This record gives sequence, C-alpha cells and structure tokens, in this order.
Amino acid sequence: MTRPVHDDPSPGDLSMTVETAACVPEAAAIVRSFTTQLPGAPRALITARTWTRQMVTILGWPGDVQQAVDVVSRLVDNGVQHGVPSTAPLCERQLTLSVALDESGALLIDVADMDPAFPDFDAAVRGEKGRGLWQVACLGARVTWFLHHAGTGKTVRAALAPSGRPGFSGCSLPQTPSSAISEPCSPTAPQPAEKGSDSTPEGQQ
Repeated sequence: MTRPVHDDPSPGDLSMTVETAACVPEAAAIVRSFTTQLPGAPRALITARTWTRQMVTILGWPGDVQQAVDVVSRLVDNGVQHGVPSTAPLCERQLTLSVALDESGALLIDVADMDPAFPDFDAAVRGEKGRGLWQVACLGARVTWFLHHAGTGKTVRAALAPSGRPGFSGCSLPQTPSSAISEPCSPTAPQPAEKGSDSTPEGQQ
C-alpha cells in the first residue's frame, strides 16, 4: 500500500514527495516510485507537469518523458473535472499523483481522486464520453482504474511502455461525427494545395 505523504502536505511541494510501494499488485515488480499530493483544482496541472518531468527523469525511465507529462496532464485534468465532489470543502479537495517504474521498464502513472464511481469508464476510453482518457490511450497508454481499499475514492492508472517496445494503446476513432473530433489518434497527411490558393493550412502559423 502507499505510505501517507504527510498529514498536511503543501500541494506540489517537492519536499513532500516520498518514495512509495505499489498501490496494487502488478505482474512486474515495482522498482521505484514517487507520490505527491495536488490541489483538486485547475492550478494542479502546472504543478503536476513540472513534478512529473522531474520525477520521471529521476526514475530513469527509458521512454519519452514528454509523453509521460502529456498523459499526466490529461489524467489530472480528468480528476479535477470529474473526481472531486463539488460538495467537498475547498481545503479537502485533493488528488494524489504517483509515478512508478516496474521491472519490465513500464512507467505506471496513477491519479487518485475522491469519487469511487466510474460508471462510464469504457465509453470514456473509447472517446464516446469526453476526450481525456481517449487521448491518454492515443498517447500509447493502457488505461485502467481501481477502487481504494477504504472505498473513499478511485485511482485511474496509465501504463506506458519504454522506448523500443510496442505501446499498450488500443486507440481508435470515437463513434462521433468527424467534425467533433478535435485530436484524432493519427494526424492525417496534409493535402496538396490547389493552384492559386494559399499553401499554408488555415489555423497554422
């Protein structure tokens, strides 16, 4: 189980970062991991990105650090939007972020929130309900979730394979009109410009 970070941690304070054991059993043993607490508010995203970049570098994960940072951004944003009850006092709205390296070389990213319910998880990963978890899958992560032992919340986990190994992603386009898809899994190749037209696609600098 994860050890408590601190009784009253300062959100995002690196001095409050601790090494932890794995939250749940995995096929591959955990080599090393770090955990911190974040405010359950939008300002957590900047802190989470900075912390993740530093901790993943310290872990020595043989993968794309920026990819890991992008995954964390989406998981934390999802946790802030959907995992923090609006009825909770402001001072108690928190998320817990963990990064761990296992013996297979995979990076495990956990974001724990305060809401134990996740009735639309499969639809969310498919992109049929929101885009956050679908984008995480499109970044090559295997996305799962599990309940806390105390039943007071849940953890959403993204597993990223190291460089040189196939990703875990089963990403596919969501079953929605193409006009509603803002970030497809694989960017389409630019089409040749017609004669006499501006060669710069609209919206690009």
